Amino acid sequence: MTPRPEGALRRGLRRLPSLDRGRAVRALCAFALAFGSVTAVGGLEYGAFAAMGCYLDAYGNRDPYPRRALLTGLLALGFVLAFFAGSLAAGHTWAMVGVLSLVAVAATLYVDTLDLSGPGGYFVILVASLGAFLPPAGLAEIAVRSGLVALGTGCAWLLGAVGRFTAPHRTEQRAASTALEDVAAFARAAAEAGPGRADGPLDDARQAACSSLHQAWSALDRTRTGWRPRAPSAQQKALHALLTRLEGVLDVVENSLAEGGVPVPGPWPHWLVDTAGQVRAGHIPDPWSVPEADPGGAAPYAATAVWPEPLPPHRGPGSELRRLYAPSSPFPAVALRVGLAVAGGTTIAALVPVLHPAWVAVGAASALQGGPSRRPTWRTRWRLAGTVVGVGLTAAVFHAYEPGVWMTVVLASAGHALYRGLPLSSFFARTMLSTPVALLIANAATLGRTGLGTLATFRLFDVTLGLALGMATTFLVRGVPVRRVRAAVQGAVAASAPALRDRLLTGSADPRSLGRAWEAVSALWTMHTVVPAEEIRSTRTAAQLWPALLALRRLLAWSLLAPPGLPRPGEADRTGAYLDALSSAAGAGLPGSPELRGTLPSPPLPGHPELSRRLGDLHRALASAPPASAGRPRHRGSLRSRVLRRR
Repeated sequence: MTPRPEGALRRGLRRLPSLDRGRAVRALCAFALAFGSVTAVGGLEYGAFAAMGCYLDAYGNRDPYPRRALLTGLLALGFVLAFFAGSLAAGHTWAMVGVLSLVAVAATLYVDTLDLSGPGGYFVILVASLGAFLPPAGLAEIAVRSGLVALGTGCAWLLGAVGRFTAPHRTEQRAASTALEDVAAFARAAAEAGPGRADGPLDDARQAACSSLHQAWSALDRTRTGWRPRAPSAQQKALHALLTRLEGVLDVVENSLAEGGVPVPGPWPHWLVDTAGQVRAGHIPDPWSVPEADPGGAAPYAATAVWPEPLPPHRGPGSELRRLYAPSSPFPAVALRVGLAVAGGTTIAALVPVLHPAWVAVGAASALQGGPSRRPTWRTRWRLAGTVVGVGLTAAVFHAYEPGVWMTVVLASAGHALYRGLPLSSFFARTMLSTPVALLIANAATLGRTGLGTLATFRLFDVTLGLALGMATTFLVRGVPVRRVRAAVQGAVAASAPALRDRLLTGSADPRSLGRAWEAVSALWTMHTVVPAEEIRSTRTAAQLWPALLALRRLLAWSLLAPPGLPRPGEADRTGAYLDALSSAAGAGLPGSPELRGTLPSPPLPGHPELSRRLGDLHRALASAPPASAGRPRHRGSLRSRVLRRR
């Protein structure tokens, strides 16, 4: 039967990317307020500088409000300093190269190391480049322009903090809701597949469930970020209890895949989805109880603590930034690559007669960041496609029509709000919409002397040149060094040893040692996410990390969830020594490599049955090369970007 036309139209509309209306409205208000007010007082040229500061609203939208306010406030200061430094270097080629390279490295390290949601250091580099390639000006004029950039960042910061007063826990609740939905999908897939090796779609479902639960834990932990620790709120305690119980449910679902595993109760997926809807609406069931299993069916461990006492050590921004010194951090190599790309783009832009040199430098950076966590080839391809379409639309619309002052403000504000409201996955659409906004702002800053049609033509040339330079840089600095990947694996295994030892000595999990172990596993998770995004072509490094990451996660889940009890004499020391030996072996090579297999100790001696099984899983994960499907890049983006798209 032929489908009705209105049905086909409705199906087509459902495929369109969803718009985050709240974020779009906040972006519209901030941009229109800054751009419009300064234009009314000082003219369109000065209004463009305030509009540049509004690019701050690209950051922090998926971070809890206390952390968002602190980190974006510091980043706002970075915007102003970057613009001021770039403006001071204007007209001096090698000064511009040095300043913009340092800004690129510092901004990338700041945003990536703190895991502040947003497009890396991309917009900080953009603002600094615009200042550097403007005609040289006096110190007083530079100070005025920098003050207008500060006004724009202030508007964006204030509008971004509005939600703290209306829905202060929205970010954490959405992260928990996403985790519930993904665990439900994994439970449904596991029930259909039955016991056996998780591969193909089932492994995808497992990765999504583990990733979203990891993100939910991270969001809850980041509510404690600030200058000083605060007592937990009732919402934080309820979320902690919910995520602990969900950790137990996930553990049961994973156990059901083992040989002889107990099937997952049929009602669980539907119940998890219902609970996700409640949590997304702001209601957290407390206490959160799991439906009774069928006789002989699976049941999760009970949560033994509502809120850990004592809490793991409080981590402020300073302690997070110190992770830069860790040998397991991938970000120094990432920042070096971006800095080299910007240096090359700045040099070429200063020597080649291009119309808008800032676009060359920014285009070089955009090949490496400024989009979802995909390979540089993917980002370059879609950014170029979006730029081509955006330039074409701008040239067509403004070929014979030059917008006036207030029409420029209206169109730029509307375009900015629309592309801010689109999800991260809509990279092409976001680039297509951001291109006319950038052209309108550039035209405003030059008072229309060049004309939008000419600007659009040269935008395509300048950005293409920059993207080519960015791709060329990837061949000079090829991703994350293997030694840092090995250090991430070794650090995660080493940190698990004291956590398991304390658990076996006392009979219950120690929050401090377990917290440090989870942090080390989180660093390994970051490495697993970052490595594919820094590769030109797949090296299967992420696939090698995934089985070890999963085994370590299940080992720590047992430490958190297992009921209190004391082991046999000597088991704590034996387990700690065994993990220490695994850690030493992990420093010899990547999981599954001959170098690592040659230094691995023998499989663990029998002890606590469930603990011995999980230690054996970790041994096999380190020793065996993963199947071709394990940890493969997902066709819809990295695990992290897939989870964040839905928030």
